[in-house]
Amino acid sequence: MADDVQCINMVPKFLDFYERAKEADPESRWKLWQKHYGFAAVQPGEEGQKMARELLDGAWEKYGEKIDHLRSWKPELEDLKQTLTEVKTLLGCGEQVSFTVIYFAGGFEGNAFAAQLDENRMALCLPVENGTDRVTLVHELTHIVHSHTAGLSGEWERTIGTTVIQEGLATHASRVLVPGQNEEDYVELEPGWLNSCRENRSAILNGIVPCLHDASGETVTRFTFGKGTTGHAREAYFAGWEVVFYLLEQGKSLAEVAAIQEKDLPDFTGRVLWEMTGNVKMQ
Repeated sequence: MADDVQCINMVPKFLDFYERAKEADPESRWKLWQKHYGFAAVQPGEEGQKMARELLDGAWEKYGEKIDHLRSWKPELEDLKQTLTEVKTLLGCGEQVSFTVIYFAGGFEGNAFAAQLDENRMALCLPVENGTDRVTLVHELTHIVHSHTAGLSGEWERTIGTTVIQEGLATHASRVLVPGQNEEDYVELEPGWLNSCRENRSAILNGIVPCLHDASGETVTRFTFGKGTTGHAREAYFAGWEVVFYLLEQGKSLAEVAAIQEKDLPDFTGRVLWEMTGNVKMQ
């Protein structure tokens, strides 16, 4: 059975907002953004809106340089569908995958993401202002396929143990399907982040262990957008990279990791981290 991939193109809506806001002051521009566009790669709630405002203000001058590109841009789904097939094969997914891809104009921060669109459907949200590289596409499609193989809810509020495995699986799927790049290309947004995390590896891994069952939005934000327990951004991504790398070294496949059900992920992640940090053997 063919996969069910639908498409929503938010770019025309952004262009309408841009035309309305070209001569506006920053406060009026923000109100126009909220009314006529209102789409950004941020977490839900007040903090997310604050981040969206910062992204808009920081990106505004750049939009003029990209506006012709945005006006001429058209969705292209064939490469996405081919990549989806490759990800499904890698993760051992034989069932139909249904989701909606949402193309949007972001704030030049390169933050593609996957989220729950409604009760039955995930959304893959891809920014178009800078284009989408293949590493990012594989990463985000892995999240979509993983939601099927592991029965993930797709909600923002999920346990940190789940988050660690989600991000570790996605970064390593990119490493397998887009080989030959530096490790940093698969996992970091800011230069020097991976090396800095490695220098603080024990502290980061031990610091995340007590939070593995925590599913609060505040804690998810802390380990993804925020500074974690050691002052490093995106500590869940680093922990995921290390955990899945360790599992691969132990002989597990990405398909085996992807098959672990969401309810089991916090305890599973905890057992692996405890073994990695030398505290206890996995059962």
